[in-house]
Amino acid sequence: MMAASVSQVRGWTTSVLTEVAADVVDINERFDDTVKHVESVTCDTLANWEGDASVAVAARTLAERMAGSYLVAAVDTYSKVFGSAARELGSIRDSVVAAVDTALAEGFDVADNGHVIAPTSATGDIGLDVVLQASFDDRAHGIESLLRPLLADAAVIDCAWASRLQDAVDAIRTLVDAPAASEGYSRAVRAVLDGDTPLPNEPAAMAEFWRGLTDAEKDGLAAWDPTIGNRDGLPAVDKSRYNLAHLGTLVDDARVHLNLIESRHPDWMRDENLPRRGERADEYSGWLDEREAMAGSIAGYDTVRSHLDRAGVDTFLMNIDHNGRAALALGNPDTSGNVATYVPGTSSSLATIGGDMSRIAGLLDSSNAHSAGPNSVVAWLGYTAPPDLVDTVAEKYADAGAPRLDRFQDGLRAAHFGPPSHNTVIGHDYGSTVIGHAMRDNASLAVDNVVFVGSPGVGVRRVDELTLDGVDPSENGRRIFATAAAADPVTWGDELMPEAHGFDPTTPYFGATVFDSEPGTSFSIPGLGDIDFSPSLHSDYFETWSPSLDTMGRIIAGRGPAR
Repeated sequence: MMAASVSQVRGWTTSVLTEVAADVVDINERFDDTVKHVESVTCDTLANWEGDASVAVAARTLAERMAGSYLVAAVDTYSKVFGSAARELGSIRDSVVAAVDTALAEGFDVADNGHVIAPTSATGDIGLDVVLQASFDDRAHGIESLLRPLLADAAVIDCAWASRLQDAVDAIRTLVDAPAASEGYSRAVRAVLDGDTPLPNEPAAMAEFWRGLTDAEKDGLAAWDPTIGNRDGLPAVDKSRYNLAHLGTLVDDARVHLNLIESRHPDWMRDENLPRRGERADEYSGWLDEREAMAGSIAGYDTVRSHLDRAGVDTFLMNIDHNGRAALALGNPDTSGNVATYVPGTSSSLATIGGDMSRIAGLLDSSNAHSAGPNSVVAWLGYTAPPDLVDTVAEKYADAGAPRLDRFQDGLRAAHFGPPSHNTVIGHDYGSTVIGHAMRDNASLAVDNVVFVGSPGVGVRRVDELTLDGVDPSENGRRIFATAAAADPVTWGDELMPEAHGFDPTTPYFGATVFDSEPGTSFSIPGLGDIDFSPSLHSDYFETWSPSLDTMGRIIAGRGPAR
């Protein structure tokens, strides 16, 4: 039997089992009271009734009472099994989540299969780095040696309780004429639920598998893996429905975690006994950071929920996870002729997704102005963005996000209904770097057009070093677009002196099709002359007054820049 995955265990909502057990107990008690009441009324009636008919009624009443008692007993067993399952599954889930969250809090990465990756020591002191790296690696091994057995145990416990719960359900099923939905599951679905076969990994295979399922089978798989909505290849409607349920679990978990953090130091919560110096001061600082991070996660989830609840254009929750990654679509990408994916840059997060949603709303309006539609635009925060400008020189954020973007685009293609849509990816700031990394070094994106906006570089020197699915690199110049405001300092650089991420995509040497943005303001500096410098322009490419927004709408609609 395969071990459970981290995302699967984290997605377990054991509170549902507890609630079901409580509801069943309540219903069962009321049912038992009703049966007893009917028996009492019948006995009172029979006290003044004689003859063969009364004997027959008495016999029927006894039979009904015995059947009712048997049903009550069976349901009581059923509820107790749910309660016990909630406790044991909850215990193993808490152990797994605690191990994973501890690792993440200490700067380690944790793969879904439980593999723990140590951070890289880069103090600049070779000797110190060797010692620290060895310590990090030992710590990663220690966490993994704890986590892997927990995931294996989780699979065993999950399977065991699934069997016991099924037995309890079967005990009741024999008393009622209502076959369980799982009786109709196909052999392929049962193999997945039994842990004998994994779900398809590639988006196209997942889409094909999903299309062959009944609604009951889809719901069964979602109950087995509450994170299933994050699998690329599922239709947007299903992704959003299951991810919305998963969002509720993420919010509940985050609030429980925040309460645990705050309960460790109730005096600090009251601003009492605050340490001023020494080790306790470091502990206090770390506690504040941990509390702020968890509060930020809750705020991010709440922001996502608020945008899903807004009236107007249909909004789909395409992805959501406990690492602060998400994707929201305005309009259904599965039924739209033109689909764009916007990838934001440095410091983007769920807590600030409101600005990204405003930008994709502008892109959707602009594309609608140039196409009869329907059109769809996705805000893709599917990677961990650099937290600040200092970190934007690092490639690790783009390297980690590139394959996720690649799979997401494959999923859009696989889930689409009817003729293929015209797909575009738009990267702003470091988002353009992520896109570039998804198209270089033998990687490729399944899109028709690419737009780089205010880019610090995309990881290559020339446009023909990038790859689009099914497109000859010699055609890239007509399909890859770039724009940068002259006064945007993020894009500055000499084409002969490549920046950290390669040449500015708007330089002639790079070879993209360049279109205009609002140029910005020149300042006269003594001794230097006129200098174009307007940092605020870096965020203004998507404003209605900037010519870049209209051009991006034309590109999304498949019309290209105005000539």
